[in-house]
Amino acid sequence: MTIRISSRTDPDARPPGAWIALAACLIAVFMQMLDLTVVHTAMPALARDLRAGSSAELLIVSVYGLAFACTLPTAARIGDLLGRHTVFAGALVAFAVASAWCGISTSATELIFARGFAGIAAAMASAQTIAIITAAFPEQARATAFGVYGAVAGLAGMAGPTLGGVLVDADPLGLGWRAVFLINIPLAGAAVAFAHGQRNIVAERTVKDSKRPGMPSRLDIKGAVLSAAGLGLLVYPLTSGHEKGWSPAVVLPLALSIPTLAMFVRSQRNEQARGREPLVRLELFADRGFAVGAVLTALFYGMFTALLFTVSVTAQSGLGWSASHTGLVMLPFAIGAVCGALSSPILVSLWGSRALTVGITVFAIALGAIADTIHLYGPTLNLRELAWPVFAAGTGMGWFAAPLPALMLAGITDRATGSASGLVPTVQQVGSALGVAALGAVFFAQATDHSYPVALTTVLWTMAGLSALMIVLTLALPRRRT
Repeated sequence: MTIRISSRTDPDARPPGAWIALAACLIAVFMQMLDLTVVHTAMPALARDLRAGSSAELLIVSVYGLAFACTLPTAARIGDLLGRHTVFAGALVAFAVASAWCGISTSATELIFARGFAGIAAAMASAQTIAIITAAFPEQARATAFGVYGAVAGLAGMAGPTLGGVLVDADPLGLGWRAVFLINIPLAGAAVAFAHGQRNIVAERTVKDSKRPGMPSRLDIKGAVLSAAGLGLLVYPLTSGHEKGWSPAVVLPLALSIPTLAMFVRSQRNEQARGREPLVRLELFADRGFAVGAVLTALFYGMFTALLFTVSVTAQSGLGWSASHTGLVMLPFAIGAVCGALSSPILVSLWGSRALTVGITVFAIALGAIADTIHLYGPTLNLRELAWPVFAAGTGMGWFAAPLPALMLAGITDRATGSASGLVPTVQQVGSALGVAALGAVFFAQATDHSYPVALTTVLWTMAGLSALMIVLTLALPRRRT
């Protein structure tokens, strides 16, 4: 993901310290993105061991992303107040503790709480990484640094299902599915060590960077509470509605989410009217490119996360594939996504934002081809039949998702860039949480008689329809953004 940042560079920062800072941030983002998807292929084994129902499975998947998204705006502000390095290192330690908690959980409910805590810790670290890299690298080297950062984030998310399958089947030390969480502990330790090294080598003011002129002096606690409450009230009914029969206890939170989110919007307007810095600068949505891009981001990442989840459940619970075999299903997708991401700058230079139209069109056609292949082969389906349509879907994703953030931010003023850059990953995470909840509900509604391939084809055609809507939305983006 490419993010433009306007910030003053410390001319005294030495290159060795800059690369150590980048190493710490790369390990951090690898863990954070890996945790979003690694749980998918481990879910069937996890659900059997913890006796988790379908709504619990959806919450285990979605609560991490939801907690991550709800915490990001507040986490960035805390970093401004307490110091980037202090918050970053503390968040890494908290993430290691949360991963250990996930790995020793004895019930689905306990794991849900542990995953939520992990999402909060991940957001606290993630909100500092962009500022740390910006401060550590001179302006001419930032493009390379952020390019590496975005590549690692994308690859970690896509490699999650494969790595999860390998860990479950390898069963290291007899840990089974618990290994997908416990692997974060040594990674977090390495990140903390690099973070300590960067503090010693890079000038203290380069990394800490806490009380710069113009930075906010207070937290918008009311806004943070309202945003978290509103999103929680929205996601809970979507994850629980199917299993609980849309009882009043489920519908009521859904109804309450609307006024709660409306109160959040009003509080942000009031904060800005009083001359304070809100969590979200609402004028961002007056920019057509950003507003349309935000809708596209939420829809796409919702589909992407739901695709990983439903494919994993179908392959393991419906077709009886092993976890590692299931992970290999998405390997052509990852290869295609890398190829698409690397070639996307060429398409954007030729067609501007219409490159996104091409990408999402390829993605939609590939989803239809995958659904048709599953319908044709049924239980005899193997990786050979799926390889090419899955590769095409990944390529379409790369062409669409890689240039989207930069095109969204191209028309944003320098003053609002910081808020916009924090809002982009927030929209991604909210979209992921809502997508897996909504499309997961569609999937389980069809899979009640264990006809998982049929349920998956329903979800795939639903995604293809949403992609067709997104094709139209891409045409509303400004043709070229500079």
